[in-house]
This record gives sequence, structure tokens and C-alpha cells, in this order.
Amino acid sequence: MRYLLLLFLFVASGYANPMWYHNVQKTKANSYVGYGSGADEAKAKQEAFNDITSQISVNVNTSFSQKQKMKDGKFKSIEEFSSSQKSNATLYDYKLLKSEFYDGKYFVALQYENIPSVDKFINKIKKSNIKLKNEKQNSYLKNTPMAKKLRKALSKDIAFSLVRKDANWFVKYKNILQILDKKDFAKFFSTVDNKLMSINTNKRKNILYNEDKFFFKVKSAKEAYASILTVYENGTVSILVRNVPLRKGKLENIPDKDFETIPEAGLMQRGIETYDLYVLLLSSKKIHLDSFAQADEELIEEEKYKNFDELIEFIDTEEYATIKVVTKPRIY
Repeated sequence: MRYLLLLFLFVASGYANPMWYHNVQKTKANSYVGYGSGADEAKAKQEAFNDITSQISVNVNTSFSQKQKMKDGKFKSIEEFSSSQKSNATLYDYKLLKSEFYDGKYFVALQYENIPSVDKFINKIKKSNIKLKNEKQNSYLKNTPMAKKLRKALSKDIAFSLVRKDANWFVKYKNILQILDKKDFAKFFSTVDNKLMSINTNKRKNILYNEDKFFFKVKSAKEAYASILTVYENGTVSILVRNVPLRKGKLENIPDKDFETIPEAGLMQRGIETYDLYVLLLSSKKIHLDSFAQADEELIEEEKYKNFDELIEFIDTEEYATIKVVTKPRIY
């Protein structure tokens, strides 16, 4: 009997946890608490982070497929959905509630506030010592749903920006950074009209369906060169056409009849609606746009081509118009 008791105490001590473990109270509403243990604090935090993500299913597997590809002077649709990327958004904005080295292991409790990323950004600004005032905004950003959301919450027009960092998208104001969830990143996509030009697709209400062939209807109030870029919903920028001459006041089809093929709509994830931003740039001279990928770029999924932030800065002082286009799955 004494031997069995000693054996029981030995086994129990091997699984001993601190008294607070799994018993820490969260400090904010709409929050989740995750617990983890490990040989060091970093491993314990990772286990706690995994605990949180398993509760709220934040990690999302996404796939990317280039929608239009130009090869030998022809647009070609791509139907493969091969490359994927995991979202690690919850690596940010967690709070360490408790940490202890106990019985040879590290134990931690982390808290994650599960509210929209834009609300976290607003809360950070309100808690800062920054005295807000109306500021000049980027000519594109001021027309986005994100600007409207911030204006309503802060009662000011602040000079916020979009930033790509560590393979994630952030909204930034002065020294305040907030990682964006997918829903709030979409608030940076907006149709912006321009009295000097117009861009539309040839489809009703600019709604496309998977595998639709389409073209753009473009008009300029003056003679100019037209370039059209597209921004995919993951922030990848690609040049569709560049330096196409436009005649003053004439509605032009781009690509025109001289192209053997025209763009074909596609989905980023099979069966799931997607959206794109098309940017029409007018210039008096031919432009290079070397910072952005070509539509025929073989490695367009590379991180360096997720440069929507660079495009926003570039067009700030240019003549442009944008159009947000939705592509829906085709129902057979």
C-alpha cells in the first residue's frame, strides 16, 4: 500500500500545474484566454496562442491564383489553385496575463481581444496622447470605407496609411500600427470617380462571373496614354495594359479588337466570391511602372508584388480613376 501511494504521488507530481493554470479571469469582454506550457517561455506562449486560435478559428488557409496571364501577347486564364498561405494575424495584439516557471516548466496565460482590427486601431488612437486634428489625406485613401469608418469614430480626418510589414497588412497612424484582418483590409478597396476620365467593364453593374471574358470601356477628356493596373484582394498589384493611346472624348475598348484574347475573370478560392480593384492611370507621356508586376509574371504570387501600399502612394499625385469589381462563382 505504501509503495502504491508513493507511486501515485510520483506520477501526480509529474503532471503538477500552478494553481492558477486554467483559472485566470479575462480582463476584457469579447476576449479569449489561452494556456500553454513548455521548456521555455517562447514555447509556452506558442502553445497558448494555438489554444486561442483553436477556440476562435482565426487561422485561415488561403490560396492565390493569378487571374489573367499574358503569354506570347495573349491573355490566358489560370485555373490552378496551387499556392497557399496561412494567416498568422493572432500573433499580434495579445496580452500576457500570467507567467510562471514551475516544476521545471514555463506556464503562461495569454489573452486575445476578439474585436475587428479597425476597432483595435481606433482604441489605440484614443488611448494615445496624440492630439487629433484634421489633416491632409492621400487622394485615394480619403475616399475609402476605412477613411469613413475612422472619420465617424474619431470626428477627424487623420493622415492614416496602409503598410505592408512581415507579410501582413497594417493600418498606420504616426507610430501606431494595427494588423488588419481580411474584412478590414477590404475597406481599402474603393471606386473613385474622376471628372476627366471614366473606367467600367462591359458587364452590367461591373459584376463578373467566374470565367467571364470581359474588357474595359475607357474614356478621357483629353488625349493621353492609358495604363490599367489591377489589385487582387490579397494586395498583389499587376499591370494589365500600359501606355495605350486614347483620343479625346472617345469611348475606347481596352483591350481592343486587335487583341486575339481578352481578360477572363477568375476566383482566388474555388467557389468563393472575390473582388479586385482596377486602376486607370492617364499620363501625357509614356510611363514605366517598374515597381509593379507584369500580367505575364510567372512569380506574381511573390511577397514583393504585394505592394498595394506603394501603388496608393504613387497615384496620390497622378491622374487616375478606380473601380472595384466583384467576381462571383458561376452557378451551373
